[in-house]
Formats: sequence, C-alpha cells, structure tokens
Amino acid sequence: MSRSEKYIKKIAGFGKFRRVFSCRRFFCMLLLPLLSLCLGGCRGQNPSAQISDVGFYFDTVVELRLNGTDDQSLIDECFEKMGQYEALLSRTREGSDVWEINHSAGEPVEVSDDTAELIALAQKYYELSDGAFDITVAPYVTIWDFPDNPGKVPAEASIAAARIHVGFPLLHLDGNTVTLDDPRASIDLGGIAKGYIADRLKEYLVGEGVESGYINLGGNMLTIGTKPGDIPWNIGIRRPFGEASDVITTVRVDGRSVVTSGPYERYFEKDGKIYHHILDPQSGYPVWNGLSSVTILSDSSADGDALSTSCFVLGLDRGMELIESLDGVEALFITDDMELHYSSGFPISD
Repeated sequence: MSRSEKYIKKIAGFGKFRRVFSCRRFFCMLLLPLLSLCLGGCRGQNPSAQISDVGFYFDTVVELRLNGTDDQSLIDECFEKMGQYEALLSRTREGSDVWEINHSAGEPVEVSDDTAELIALAQKYYELSDGAFDITVAPYVTIWDFPDNPGKVPAEASIAAARIHVGFPLLHLDGNTVTLDDPRASIDLGGIAKGYIADRLKEYLVGEGVESGYINLGGNMLTIGTKPGDIPWNIGIRRPFGEASDVITTVRVDGRSVVTSGPYERYFEKDGKIYHHILDPQSGYPVWNGLSSVTILSDSSADGDALSTSCFVLGLDRGMELIESLDGVEALFITDDMELHYSSGFPISD
C-alpha cells in the first residue's frame, strides 16, 4: 500500500481527531506550485528524476517533492522526522515536551534542544511584535476549541477567567529548563512550529545533496533552489474565503519560504459575524481589524510563520511598519475588500 493510500485511510479513520498545533493556521492558505518540476541533483542521481509523496501530520496534509533524485529514503526520513517533531511539540499528545510543560503545575521542566530553541524563537517574536505573537494563548485556544467548535461563542466570563493566565512573562526559559509561574498557564506552539520543522527538513535535505524541490506543510511552503532552467517557483496565494483552487495572485521565489495567515480555514459564523481561530492575546477574542490574510516571504519558514500571525494581529498599518523594519522579509496584506497591499520590496507578479 502506498503512503498516499495510507494517509487517505488515516484521514478517513480518524476524522476529527486532534493532533498537534491546534491554535492556528493549518487554516492558512493553499500554496500552489503552478508549473511542473523536473530537475535538480542529489546523491548523483538522474537529473531528470523526480519523486513526491504526501502524508498526514500536524492535523493536516503535507507534501514533499524532490527533483533530481529517485531516492525514496530521503522522503521517508523526512516523514520520520515529522513524526518525531509531532511527538515532541504537540499540545495534546501526552508525554510531549509541551504536554509536560502544560501539566507541570508550575514546576521546572527539562525539554529537548529543539523545544528550547523554538520557545526562544517564540520569545523573540513576542518582543518584536509587542506581544501580538504569544504562545501562552493556549487557555484561549482550549476555550474556543477550533476546529471542533460547532458554533458556540464562549461566555465572556470564561474568557476573562482565562485572560488572567495568559502572558509571556509567566514563562521562563533557562537553557533547556522551562518554568510556568502560573500553574494554570499553558503554551501552544502552533503559530511557529510548522515553520521551524520545515526549516529543519530543508536543512536535512540540502545536507543530503538535494538542490531542487519543495516542502509543503499544510500551506507552509518552503522551496529548495529553483525549478528547471533556473526558473523561480511560482506560488499561488489563495483568495481569502474562496475555493481552495482560487488564486488571487502569485509570487515567484527561489529557495525561500511563503507562509500565509488568514481566518478562512477555521471559523464559524454566528448572528452574521465570523469567529475564527486567530486570537488576540490581549482580549482572547478573534482578531477583527479589516484583514483577510497576511503572506510573508522570508528565508526562514519559522520567521514567516511567526510574522504572518504577528502581522495579522497587528493589522495593516502596524504590521506593515514591522515588516519594513526587517531586512530580507516582505509581506502581502489582503484587506476585507480584497485589496492587495505590498511591502516595498515584495516581488509583484506581472
């Protein structure tokens, strides 16, 4: 049985079972490679060879495609690594580092190097975004319960009670030791973990000689090199609230990451108002600021992951100000009226 058949059976068998990273954005966008791929080189394999495979990790469909090789073990190893990261970083999997932190009752927890590095990166973006990116929003995530919420808006009293236990200053990282001052505080790495994992997978593949391909973790697209003939990848940006195949524009990239945050994958509508999974750390409610999506173009997928959420929470003006202050990062903001707002260096398609 192929891996594709296995993951289809897995989806059918488990339905709504919840895995890792429930806070966020497996909603985000559907990034579509628009042209065929066929060239690259690794491990001395046939330059015309191409392999691809799909799997089901992080509660989403993932895809890898490599050019210039027919060595399936490369993809198999990537899937193995995804499983290991899922077991390490899942908020809902008992025994994971995140589970242990959230059930520590305020006691220090020793975590892996990867978890410590990821939390340190999350702290960097908490500070850079003035608190718009905050992994301690897990109490809110639990209350809203996306994507399983059938359409129930939590009581204000419940959100207010959770608000007391949210805030990055409650978390302390000392080397590989993590401590939550508040026993009722908890963390969710869903806003940054997929990007971090994509970066680690690319690091592995490049180290094995892969020169062309892409890693698509449920919409987090990270490219390796270029397509045949030194042609940039052409990545489609989904129209917010449109069909999955409805592309509003495209971006050309060469070995870079493209990540989008938007409310349109996990939401419900009640009394004419949309409630979605991108939560404001200050209020505990979904963000309503006139934005429908934010796409980040960067070298690091982890950076793109954190910045797409940060900028969505900050809104158009403050988000654009943040992007323009950073080197090597560009952004596309789409407002509710479907207007496209580009940062100064964004590679606009013809």
